[in-house]
Amino acid sequence: MLQGFLVALIGSLIYMESRLGGQHMLDRPIIIAPLVGLVMGDFQTGLILGGELELVWMGLVGIGTTTPPDVVVGSALATALAIKTGADWQTTLTLAVPIALIAQMIAIAAGSFNAFFAHYADAQIEKNNWKGIPIAHWSGAAIMFLSKFVPIIVGYAVGAPTVKAIVKVIPKVIQDGLAQSGNLLPALGIAMLMLLTYDKKYAPFLFLGFALVTFLKVPMIGAAMIGGIIAYIYFQFKPEQSEEVL
Repeated sequence: MLQGFLVALIGSLIYMESRLGGQHMLDRPIIIAPLVGLVMGDFQTGLILGGELELVWMGLVGIGTTTPPDVVVGSALATALAIKTGADWQTTLTLAVPIALIAQMIAIAAGSFNAFFAHYADAQIEKNNWKGIPIAHWSGAAIMFLSKFVPIIVGYAVGAPTVKAIVKVIPKVIQDGLAQSGNLLPALGIAMLMLLTYDKKYAPFLFLGFALVTFLKVPMIGAAMIGGIIAYIYFQFKPEQSEEVL
């Protein structure tokens, strides 16, 4: 149970860092999953799942008051369950999405409940009770911390045997289907990202990277190095725009 506590603590603290310490993009699967893997004693699986989950959710953005699927809980709990049960990581990857959707509803409920503390702070201001403001602030922060900590530790406690039992009774043909679905999820994440960043001007570079990896079998690190070199050359030879004289 100590591992479950540490996994929940990692997810919750990383989430709170992004809310209280500034947005440093630490609450991402590529950060959370390896840390969970380190605690669980399988850093390699944590790295693999972190990369896969990042591909799934890299294009997921909360805009305005919308609450996207809970990436923190989904990443931490899916990684912990994958290592705990010994299930195929591709099969477990497909469980991360429903876990994140369930945690999303908890996050929405926690955010709605936090409105009480906003009204409490307003009431304390009217009373000139300035000590009530930090009470409201930290009470709301505590609710958000628990909205991550509790689902992760409860899911770890009751989810591991449940997931293990489910994996055992799933027919092989369905497991193969889940594995293929897991392979498709990163492609879906990339497609979501392309909807936000795709530009016809730079599209040839995208297809060049695809061709290097697919047809010439260039490793991903090699493709990244080639992309960095091309970006540097493009920057050096890009004509400078003359400044308008006011």
